[in-house]
Amino acid sequence: MSAGRFVPPRTFVLLGSAVVLLLNHVLPAASLDCGTNSANVENRLKKSLLCNGYRTDARPRKDQSDTVNVTVAYLVLSYEFDEPDDLLEMNVMLNMHWYDDYIRWNSSAWGNIDRMAINADELWLPDFRHFSSFQNPVSLPECTNPQCLVRSDGLVTCGPVCSLNTKCDADYFRWPFDVHHCGMWYGMWAHSMDEVDVHGRNICLAHGDTIVSPKWEVVSLEKDRETLKSAHNFEYSVLYFRLTVQRRSSFETVAVLSPILVLALLNLYTVWLRSDCLERKTLLVVSIYCHFSFLQLMEWALPANRDSLPGCMIFFTNSLVMTGLIALLTLFNCWIRSGLNGNAMLNRLTGSLSDNRVAELILAADYLGLNYKVTKNESENSWEKRATLFDRVLAVVSLLFYLALFFLYLTFNHWPVVDDGMCILQGTN
Repeated sequence: MSAGRFVPPRTFVLLGSAVVLLLNHVLPAASLDCGTNSANVENRLKKSLLCNGYRTDARPRKDQSDTVNVTVAYLVLSYEFDEPDDLLEMNVMLNMHWYDDYIRWNSSAWGNIDRMAINADELWLPDFRHFSSFQNPVSLPECTNPQCLVRSDGLVTCGPVCSLNTKCDADYFRWPFDVHHCGMWYGMWAHSMDEVDVHGRNICLAHGDTIVSPKWEVVSLEKDRETLKSAHNFEYSVLYFRLTVQRRSSFETVAVLSPILVLALLNLYTVWLRSDCLERKTLLVVSIYCHFSFLQLMEWALPANRDSLPGCMIFFTNSLVMTGLIALLTLFNCWIRSGLNGNAMLNRLTGSLSDNRVAELILAADYLGLNYKVTKNESENSWEKRATLFDRVLAVVSLLFYLALFFLYLTFNHWPVVDDGMCILQGTN
């Protein structure tokens, strides 16, 4: 990862990953049987908590006017961007905390047990949903969450691992340096804000070689919280998480940009040659053929479902049109060189240019041709001077045209992403 990003200190990492470590090292809890007695202290404790009228479908509040505050930490375990559908596919862990009034006990009276694992289907779970999922909104029971950790003071901690996807705001204009913003909305499906309120604690990216996408890199993680009001004046809290991914530098960068620049330089060299020389006509045919061939190859490299045409393709398309225009003007200038009736104004213009040594050098010296020579007889042929002037004007216009395309449509780096410090969850060793 790039330097300057925020890496949580050891204390933060231990707190943030405690649920994962504990639940991964606790044996799966057996389904509770309220009709049998057990000599195990922990099983008797579970029966006393869950077999005396505990309901998993009712908010865990003795006073129903109290709000259940749910805190969510968002940990991205793995990710991949699906270009054909503009989908970000992820495996995430939702580290969730809330207090349950009915899951409290005196640890000294129960063998000093201060925490234990309980199956998630035996506890009340918030109806927390991913609203912006490409499929149906994902609920917690659909995730991999066999256990939760409960504490003697009523704190319940669950870490469900969910496979999610979301549509992204895909922008391919800077391709192959494209950056895509993917936003996800989460909230309660049925409970209003005065019943269950949800708060986002942080959003982090797990660090490890096994989760890194070979083609994409997460460069920004953001979170926000908003309040929505329904038509019946009920308020709902909604969490917003946004991931920004960018394409890693790869062979595409060289394979796409290099031919475009080479063909543009070839056109600029060609247009400086005399319009009636064989090299110019040959190079124009080669350039047109290479343009069409490269366009066919680009069909396989371009993203199949792009919302915008890449700037490099706009550059290349305009370059192809310019090549065809240069070819037509080259034929037209050859016709000019054949010499028709003169024009008084053109004669005065070419005559004044002949008096200028720099202009005479530009007009008369074909120093880029294979057979370099200074054509002295051009001073006697006004049409030759007009044709040469036309060539030079066309060369200057072509240069300005390509410079404008270069600055407008070609990019050589990613769009800068403002990131105040991305949270990366490291190992605890």
